[in-house]
Amino acid sequence: MSSIAMDAPLIQLDGVSKFYGKKQALRDISLTVGKGEIVGLLGRNGAGKSTMLNVLTGYLPVSEGRVSIGGADMAEKPREAKRHIGYLPELPPLYDSMTAMEYLRFVAKIKRMKDADIEGEAGRICGEVGLLDVRNRLLRNLSKGYRQRAGVAQAMLGRPDILILDEPTAGLDPKQIVEIRSLIHNFGLGRTVLISSHILSEIAEICERILILREGELVNDCKIGEIGASLGEIGKLRVRAACEEDECERILRNVAEISSLRFIGVEEAGSSDWEIGYDRGGADVRPAIFDALAEAGGKLLMMKPVEADIEDIFLRMTASEERHET
Repeated sequence: MSSIAMDAPLIQLDGVSKFYGKKQALRDISLTVGKGEIVGLLGRNGAGKSTMLNVLTGYLPVSEGRVSIGGADMAEKPREAKRHIGYLPELPPLYDSMTAMEYLRFVAKIKRMKDADIEGEAGRICGEVGLLDVRNRLLRNLSKGYRQRAGVAQAMLGRPDILILDEPTAGLDPKQIVEIRSLIHNFGLGRTVLISSHILSEIAEICERILILREGELVNDCKIGEIGASLGEIGKLRVRAACEEDECERILRNVAEISSLRFIGVEEAGSSDWEIGYDRGGADVRPAIFDALAEAGGKLLMMKPVEADIEDIFLRMTASEERHET
């Protein structure tokens, strides 16, 4: 594998667009991912995630722009670029008539590993991903969890600089999810990992940075710790008031500063709990809520801020917007 400058980005996209006929799947995407970053790729169905991964791994050429992997241009030096990548598609490319070890030996040869290194590397990977006990069993006879491990193992063969995973925990039970998450975390130490997933909690648990696609556009790129700031000026409060649901709703809907109102449930007899959305850039909503309840003879029992989470940013940043035809 060719050497990479320490300060050079491992993944670089410059003005990348992709068309399928007249349909544009990716729109002028530019970004860089450095060594050691664990990045999550999010987006609703049809947002362009699969196209993005296919472009990154060289399965599809770009229509416009440039993709560079490990400093190698994917269009000009595809073999050199692909040497840096280990890829797990959403459906692992397994051959059910092979045992786990036979499959890993086969993949190692495809990756052009030296014959003298294949047996040791396949055995090492089996140990790392927990396949040793089933390494001589046919893949068709393995459970979903072990088959997913085999898929992760083939991606990790040869110690690639970049691991690209498409829905790595899809269909797994909670125990298997934790195990695969641990594998990804351990492999990612000092390497670059890009994960596409619909399981938002997994992205929050594993990744330190998220990319969000909407209709082929990169609409958000931030650190997990900065996710609250990405929600802009929208805030939330959890409120408990000493009045029944119908009466409380009537009172709160008359508060002009409230932008959204959602009934949560009843935690105390004679009260109701609400989630209130408000504009952080406007007037302070808290005195208005207190005054409205007091004037109607109600009481405010509890009020606290609600921290924005990754589900909030995903839903708001991927909300469909009408496009104007040009």
